Amino acid sequence: MRMIFCGFGKLGKVCLDTLIQNKYDVVFVLTHKDMSEHSVDSYCEVNNIPYSYIDVRKEGNKLLEQILIENSIYLVSVNYRYILPSKIINSVEVAINLHGSLLPKYRGRTPHVWSIINGETYSGVTSHLIDEGVDTGNIIKQIRIKIEEDDTGYDLLIKFKKEYPDLLLDSLTDIQSGILPKVQNESQGSYFGRRTPEMGYIDFFKNTFEVINFVRAQAKPYPGAYYYLKNGSKIIIHKVIQCSDSISNLDNIGVIEKIDSDYYVRCKDNVLKIVDYEII
Repeated sequence: MRMIFCGFGKLGKVCLDTLIQNKYDVVFVLTHKDMSEHSVDSYCEVNNIPYSYIDVRKEGNKLLEQILIENSIYLVSVNYRYILPSKIINSVEVAINLHGSLLPKYRGRTPHVWSIINGETYSGVTSHLIDEGVDTGNIIKQIRIKIEEDDTGYDLLIKFKKEYPDLLLDSLTDIQSGILPKVQNESQGSYFGRRTPEMGYIDFFKNTFEVINFVRAQAKPYPGAYYYLKNGSKIIIHKVIQCSDSISNLDNIGVIEKIDSDYYVRCKDNVLKIVDYEII
């Protein structure tokens, strides 16, 4: 069955490969420039699939017309950053997006990172129809995923990667079988915007678990949460733990002290030990 694919990153690549391996005819791919080993664009190059980086809303009129005449039945979007114009959505019989949260909660960008920052114990992945809103379309299928105590944002993304291919295939099967997607409950909806490295500044006036969650959500290979030492050096912090030792000379919240060879800092209700870090 003919299909347009819109995707990016490792999640996009694994889903595109799943579609190809299951004999879906992907006639065109919209993606973002990457060219790493596990990227959508490098996969397209190797497999001779036509693709483009163009945001068809702004400058892609000729490309948009080219896509429209392909007469595709499906459109699948996975980790694609641009909002798709209604002309493309309406040109296919079914348009599906895969999203890294249990919708309607955590609509928007980097939901897996936000869910850890906010102390959630569960996240999940959702397949839904694409409509004119952002992650607001009717839900086809959901998978609930436990957030373990030490999971980083990247760890959660790896869990998503294991679930996305089967979720995509099962969702296409459900649609083909005539199973009707369910309307989202707007009263439970929430939206979170994209994160930038500058947003990683740590607020040590928060409590122990808020700080720990904030740090682990952004730990390497993500850019990491950050702070500053007394000499002005920037410290990228990938892991902090509640200090089990009695540290008596940390009276000021948010002042990092080096004791012997280790760094410690007081937050709102405890002393934390910084156990994984880079000083730049």
